[in-house]
Amino acid sequence: MNSTAKIGEICSQRSDIAAYIDGELPPREELELEMHLEVCRHCSDELNEQKKFLLALGHALETETPIELPENFTRIVVANAESKVSGLRRPQERAKALFACASLFLLVVLGLGRETKATFEAFGKFAEQFLAVGGFVWNLVYDAAFATAIILRSLSHQVANNSSVSLTILLGLVFILLAVFSRIIIRLHRA
Repeated sequence: MNSTAKIGEICSQRSDIAAYIDGELPPREELELEMHLEVCRHCSDELNEQKKFLLALGHALETETPIELPENFTRIVVANAESKVSGLRRPQERAKALFACASLFLLVVLGLGRETKATFEAFGKFAEQFLAVGGFVWNLVYDAAFATAIILRSLSHQVANNSSVSLTILLGLVFILLAVFSRIIIRLHRA
């Protein structure tokens, strides 16, 4: 190593100083660094500065100064966390995101060049299969809802003719609704 290193020049050994202090260098590199520190004033100054910093940090961490938090610290942290996460979004953000996605899609299409036709054919086949599965699911849900409506309609005619059964069902629904609303109110008061 050059012992007459210029002030603006950074030694290659300078990055090993932190590892030297932590005892992470292999013995050979440690010996090389110690020999370098004897001739390089900049690196030895850097070593001394890092040692001073670690001593000051250790002393600061050893002194136990109590940190006083405000009484409502937890509430403030929770309120900030909820307000940052719970979707206080501006309406313009969705439009900007849609514009960015459309722009990226256009760039991808332009980047494909000659492969554009094959890509759109593959996308068309995918869209066709997706729509077929979506149509099946839609018809399944529609048929299930329609069948449920028919069954409920026939049951409601039977219940309407028998007043004691309708009263029992009505009371059962009232108790269920009371239980659901009480849980909702309890959750709102906890928040």
